[in-house]
Amino acid sequence: MRSMLLMACALSLALTGLSQRAYSPSVKQFIDYDSPVIALTHARLVDVKRLRIIPDQIVIIRNGLIESVGDDGKIPVPAGAQVVDLAGRSLLPGLVLLHEHMYYPALSISPFYVHYKQLPVTFPKLYLACGATTVRTAGSVEPYSDLALKRDISLGKIAGPDMDVTAPYLEGKGSFAPQMHELGGPAEAQRFVDFWADAGCTSFKAYNFLDRATLKAAIDAAHARGLKITGHLCSVTYREAAEMGIDQLEHGFFASTDFISGKKEDQCISAPDPLANADPDGQAVKELIAYLVEHKVILTSTLAVLMNLTTLDTIPRPEVLAAMSPDTREMYTKYYNRQRHALYNKTLEKDMKMEKMFVDAGGLLTVGTDPTGNGGTLAGYGSQQAIELLVREGFTPLQAIRMATYNGALALRMEARIGSIEPGKQADLVVVDGDISQDIQNIRKVMWVFKQGTGFSARKLFENVQGQVGKF
Repeated sequence: MRSMLLMACALSLALTGLSQRAYSPSVKQFIDYDSPVIALTHARLVDVKRLRIIPDQIVIIRNGLIESVGDDGKIPVPAGAQVVDLAGRSLLPGLVLLHEHMYYPALSISPFYVHYKQLPVTFPKLYLACGATTVRTAGSVEPYSDLALKRDISLGKIAGPDMDVTAPYLEGKGSFAPQMHELGGPAEAQRFVDFWADAGCTSFKAYNFLDRATLKAAIDAAHARGLKITGHLCSVTYREAAEMGIDQLEHGFFASTDFISGKKEDQCISAPDPLANADPDGQAVKELIAYLVEHKVILTSTLAVLMNLTTLDTIPRPEVLAAMSPDTREMYTKYYNRQRHALYNKTLEKDMKMEKMFVDAGGLLTVGTDPTGNGGTLAGYGSQQAIELLVREGFTPLQAIRMATYNGALALRMEARIGSIEPGKQADLVVVDGDISQDIQNIRKVMWVFKQGTGFSARKLFENVQGQVGKF
């Protein structure tokens, strides 16, 4: 049955003419490989489903699909194929990242007034350069811009990953961000979901001040359309949201208000340390984890943005600063990077331990970047950091890669098309220099990103945005 499904998927994708996309000149400058048939030879293949490295593999790509995978020398190279020798390199599935944005935070003089700036030129390139071939935007402040990006990327006009466009935030009264609409109640929530689903958004995200009744209406409306809903919650606890049927929760356990003393129903308390009263070894935490797993609630780990709120690592990668436009770099170094808090150090440690407990209990953990926070978590660079930190959390490099690929595909219900390297699937692949199973920091050494069979140069993409991030 599975082989029949893969064949059907392959036929469906082939009919769309994946490799026949007419890329614009602005996109072609980043492409190193664009042939109907490509043979990737001598690859150190990352099998994310079985958590193993398979040495000396050959992968045949035909018309944007993976045609065959096997031992190099046993599968012949097709006549006329463009051959890419990957000796000494690792071949990963394309990253599927689930807490991404196409905007960047910009604070005014008042730290309580936040404005998000859309970056439709630089962020898509950064995501693709780091190996992301599919992203979910997990909340939009300029939904029409995101929908246009999705369209233009699919048409080959812009270089970037495929996008699951999340609708504007489902927010309630009291939002800190003036770009977010405040819903008036359950009836408006249902209309809101229907409107944005009709507009082309394919997922939803509930936010801080949404009350239980309005959240329940939004969940029911999204599910009625066959769409999923996640949440960065505050007024509603994780347990309450799970009981309502929410599909996913963001930021691991960092956004959980289940353990805040004195919290009342539908009340968002801005606690400096939301996990101050959470004991990872205590019964309350174990019961919440068991409840989430039982209700099949998926969690998104966003360790990079949380790390960059702590005082644990205050020195950004030189590449991150070099990518920023001069005014953005000045804002970051003079203001953002000084807004770290030592109290988050312990919170991060607890969140990491609880995420690991969640996975050990059978929960599905996915990966996201969330390029917000203190401004140091940029798309692409922050995405790599988020994966690296999973190893610090206690996972093996291959487990971390699985979470950033196959688990993301499972969460999006796209595992038949993407997320692993198998015949019949979309040829979304990442070439990394070195052995990723031995050192997760090799995730920074991306050489090429094959998106639907077209090989993009990571170096060219990264170089193109140098000094531009925050400006465009």
